[in-house]
Amino acid sequence: MSPHQRTGVTGIVIGGGRSTRLGTPKPMIQLGGKLVLARVTDTLRFLCDELVFVARDSQTDDSPDTAIALRMHVVTDTAPYEGPLAAIHAGLKAAVTPLAFVTGADYPFLSRRLIGAMIAAAYSTGSQPESVFARVAGRLHPLHAVLVVEDWVAVIEEALALGERSPSRLIESSLLNDNPPVSVMTEDEVERHDPRLMSFFDIDTPEQLSTARRLLDPRRVNLRPDIRRGGL
Repeated sequence: MSPHQRTGVTGIVIGGGRSTRLGTPKPMIQLGGKLVLARVTDTLRFLCDELVFVARDSQTDDSPDTAIALRMHVVTDTAPYEGPLAAIHAGLKAAVTPLAFVTGADYPFLSRRLIGAMIAAAYSTGSQPESVFARVAGRLHPLHAVLVVEDWVAVIEEALALGERSPSRLIESSLLNDNPPVSVMTEDEVERHDPRLMSFFDIDTPEQLSTARRLLDPRRVNLRPDIRRGGL
């Protein structure tokens, strides 16, 4: 896909986590000579019309400024709430496209093929697009999802007002009630596009960071041919 081709999708990157277990902002971690945030944006830029970075209101590290330098639109969590659900809502409110792909700023191995397949699935449901989630290892992944912007802005607003803070609980509830309508990509379907499921590898702990660095070591054979030291 050409980076100049309009897709009707906004890429939303959640980057306001406190990184307490790592002691450094996850978007600013260097992997294979490249910031994790730059790895994420390099993947999404070919799939999205615009990119949005969502920061905490009180965030003081260099992540928001770096996002601006990477040509992202920076917004903060929906006040007075905070956390991933408020961040997703803020990103959706900033989107100007019908669909949004939501992910975190600590997923260095996103697959262009998988995201493209999820976007295609969202547009394949008829006259109106439908949200698409992936179920991997028995759970839905709210930070690897294609959302219909208008639907989810309203649903999340209501959930936040009622005290809900968990994206996963809200998604499971929406599936149960079929509101808004969603489709779910099974693990077998995901593996057709990302055989090693590396798209769902995030960096939360020093051990996971060490694993990511080993995967990008130039002396080893990569698990996925599109993962390179210099980026996807």
